[in-house]
Amino acid sequence: MEREMKMFRISARVLACMLLLLFPCRALAADGWYMGMDLGIAMGQDMDVAGSDNDLSTQNDKFWNGGTVYQRTGNEERTMWMNPVDGGTGILAGFSLGYRLGNFRGEGEYFYRSTTHDSRSNTIGLDPATERKRGEELQILDGGVDDVLSHNFFANLYYDFNTDSRFTPYVGVGVGVAQVSLDYFSRWQRNTDPRCISTFSGGGTGCNDANARNQMNQRLAGSATIADRKLTDTLFGYQLLAGMDYQVSDPVSIGIKFRWADFGEFKDEAEWDQLRGHDSTNGDGVRVRYKVMTDDIQFWGLSLNMKYAF
Repeated sequence: MEREMKMFRISARVLACMLLLLFPCRALAADGWYMGMDLGIAMGQDMDVAGSDNDLSTQNDKFWNGGTVYQRTGNEERTMWMNPVDGGTGILAGFSLGYRLGNFRGEGEYFYRSTTHDSRSNTIGLDPATERKRGEELQILDGGVDDVLSHNFFANLYYDFNTDSRFTPYVGVGVGVAQVSLDYFSRWQRNTDPRCISTFSGGGTGCNDANARNQMNQRLAGSATIADRKLTDTLFGYQLLAGMDYQVSDPVSIGIKFRWADFGEFKDEAEWDQLRGHDSTNGDGVRVRYKVMTDDIQFWGLSLNMKYAF
């Protein structure tokens, strides 16, 4: 956040220095083409990240059950989980090309935004088996999101208010598409104490069950399932815009812009980096893949901008 604020302050100083160039100009810029540049900060909102996979139960894992291969029926219950992710901060930078006609402006815009969430939380199991093993057999159960990046392409429409002064407030709306990526992390760490593992105990009670100390449980102790991957999706969205421009000269204006953007649900899938300490398969020839889905991805941005009319 310190780096983003430093960039924002530098940009503010540069634009402030341009005020020294003031000389008489029209209240509203003339009709015609213009280009614009934006630089500012972005704030990503809190979100819930849900996951599921096509894994079989540990008892049906060839690598842990003595080599027996389980035949899938297609009706296996999926493991499901969720991690709350805190909001994040980052940078926003963009370029636009537009045309002004009276009080209206239409433009095409590209902007890049990056927000660092760096948020990990305890995983909430959404299936009974996961919740039953939490805190004993599953000693560490967490996950979250580090960075969210997006390349955004929007078509925007603005209305400029004529104030008969150098100041021009405006409002706008845009629709577009974004290529979004997020750095996803998930960890399922089994207890390193074999007495706490009850998977192959025939319904034992974990740490307090001496019968749980069998050879398979001892091997299973400490094994981990880990995902650490950049996931991507293409999302459609819209944004609401508002701001104020100051006419420095006939061709040049500077200003400040606020935006709020809302995109649809993010979805992507990948294979586990490791599944219970081995490759992402149960040994039955089917690759185990997890799916990740978020609620709507939203963020707001505040940026300094400069426009140059042709």
